Amino acid sequence: MYERFKPMALLKKIDQVILDKYFGFSFFEIDDYTSSKIKSLKFLIFNNQLENVTLKINQKNLYNLELQRNNKLNGFTEEIPKFSSASLNYGKNNFNIKLRVKGDRTLHWYDKNQTSYRIDLRGDNRIWGLEEFSVQKPITRNYIYEYIFHKFLEMNNLIALKYFFINLSLNDSEQGIYAVEEGFSKELIERNKKRNGPIFGLEEQLSLNYPEIIYDLYSERYWQLNHSELINSALTKLNNIKNKNNNISQTFDLEKWATYFAIIDLTGNFHGSIPKSVKLYYNPTTAKFEPIGFDGHYNSFLFKDFLILDFLDKNNMNCSYICPEREWYLRFLNNNKFREIYMKKLKKISDQKLITNFYKSNIERINFYNEQFLSETSKKDKVYYKGIGLYIFDQDYLFERSKYIRARIDEIEKKLIVKHKQEDYKPDIINLLDKNEIENIGNNKNVLRSNLEINQNLFLPANKNLFVEKGVKILFKKDVSLSSLGSISFNGTKDQPIIIYSTDKVGSLILANNNYKFKNVIFKNLSYPKEKDKILYGGVNIINSNLKIINSEIINSNSEDAINIISSDSDIKNLTVKNIQADAIDIDFGNLKFVNIICENIDNDCLDISGANVYGNRLNGSQIKDKGLSFGESAEGQIMNLNFKNSRLGVAVKDGSNLRLSKYEFKNNEYDIAVFNKKREYEGATLHINEPNNNNQINYLLGKNNEIIKNNISLNKKLDNKMINNLFY
Repeated sequence: MYERFKPMALLKKIDQVILDKYFGFSFFEIDDYTSSKIKSLKFLIFNNQLENVTLKINQKNLYNLELQRNNKLNGFTEEIPKFSSASLNYGKNNFNIKLRVKGDRTLHWYDKNQTSYRIDLRGDNRIWGLEEFSVQKPITRNYIYEYIFHKFLEMNNLIALKYFFINLSLNDSEQGIYAVEEGFSKELIERNKKRNGPIFGLEEQLSLNYPEIIYDLYSERYWQLNHSELINSALTKLNNIKNKNNNISQTFDLEKWATYFAIIDLTGNFHGSIPKSVKLYYNPTTAKFEPIGFDGHYNSFLFKDFLILDFLDKNNMNCSYICPEREWYLRFLNNNKFREIYMKKLKKISDQKLITNFYKSNIERINFYNEQFLSETSKKDKVYYKGIGLYIFDQDYLFERSKYIRARIDEIEKKLIVKHKQEDYKPDIINLLDKNEIENIGNNKNVLRSNLEINQNLFLPANKNLFVEKGVKILFKKDVSLSSLGSISFNGTKDQPIIIYSTDKVGSLILANNNYKFKNVIFKNLSYPKEKDKILYGGVNIINSNLKIINSEIINSNSEDAINIISSDSDIKNLTVKNIQADAIDIDFGNLKFVNIICENIDNDCLDISGANVYGNRLNGSQIKDKGLSFGESAEGQIMNLNFKNSRLGVAVKDGSNLRLSKYEFKNNEYDIAVFNKKREYEGATLHINEPNNNNQINYLLGKNNEIIKNNISLNKKLDNKMINNLFY
């Protein structure tokens, strides 16, 4: 025995596979335990620095919560009212709330002084920008590891929940440190710079194992009342995937899911990848599902020699408790295109430079929270119970995981053979036209030289490029769409512009995921897409793309937005928009650079900015029946040479936005400027103005908690935000 197992090696083995794994205590962490206890001594004198939140609950509602907790503890199925009424105190503010006991594991509710709760705010008020959230002890998600998971999602432009820590009290009883975990709501989606869309989870009481699952819809009443066709389409797609009747690339955003699984592989948050945990956001602009990371719950003892890709090997059983979900993962891994993207993302995410940059951006907050955990006895997380030893953060775990992934990448690539094939989606415009109308000039480059009449939905695949020559007229004969994933360049001239139009208020463009250029193009009398699986508002819709518009016009639009640009980088020079029944130009997220935009006779807004970064010069409008410039949802920007006249409201800056405006002029508007809050989940907005083009006084409205700074001086005449909202909404 001595020769085979030397004493120190034997002790390490026993420590690892028995003591630490099952009892949560390691002899080799005793120095760390001692250090933590010494560091925690200061909290005998000082309080921790986390924010304090108090729940005030009367006896009747407290009794209801205790019945819920006892029912869970004893496995009873007796019906208990779902929510209790209470109030939440945060600083000087009080919020009316409803709450209930939450959690599947005993650790969430075995101790009434450490119970987890789901909280919904009543009314329009928001706290931390949230309407609904959960509070739970940090151990239930393994302390800082869950925070790191969400921050990694955020860093890689995936939907990420707000996740942070507070001190919680229940009436006069201090409950200690709790984690706040954001719920699934419109606020979550819009804060992550996405158009509001439905979110799906599982009906967990019916089944948890894929594909024998039933999908559940958050905010179901709203979506069924307002977008029932969209919901039916989304559910049909999910069920077809369960039955293997649909190509996954038409249902799931492969880039987003490949990134998500690569992050799971790196961070070890495999629990967040199973169907029960990861939520499905249906993006109504792309008609595809994106992941919302949830309940990653890192476990240092599992998945040490495993990647999601290993589900392709039926003999690999290192998948631990997620093994029963193999069919879920194979829906992705059996797709050649997904595997190719996944391997690229795995290389990118596991780059140690990326991890170093992540820590540079987040280590201060990580260290802060870890220090606050010392203010109470933070036991090691053993998933279903507390370990004997203390929680110790392993700062090297991402680097160690990175080394493992990099070591396996070469081996994996040798085994993987990726075959490409073109997937059919809609009638290909190139194949439908004859040589008199369109000419292929090689390398999938095609030139449209003749006029085109569109009677059916047409599609340009991603692997093809289209050049439209000067003077071409594209006429929509029916209410259909020209959709494209391939690059299109419209090359009109001043004397021979390209005209895209209808005579019957029909037709629309949906251009996504590529480069698009409109030069000397006139859009006339278009409508909006009627696709049941999307929510698109524009006669022209640009999504996740690079866009250039030069010397062009949009006239007589009959859609909610004459042009809607979503999550794109846009460069506009000389665009005139006139005679529009609703909004002229709607920018949702992304970046906009412009020189010379003119709006005339617009029924709603001239330029509507939501959550985008904007740099512009020369924005002019007249006869705007709503807002000349609407700047909201944490938009950032600078605009020079702005002129609005004879309009309802010149400039509106709202909801956490920040705008710098110089060389401006307002004339004969009902209101020149309004800075206020429309949505309560956002902080106040700020408008800096200087260098007016004339000496006239501005007619402004300023809401409380918002700022107008004119020539470096703050204006003080403030009104209630509700009053301003009542004027314009």
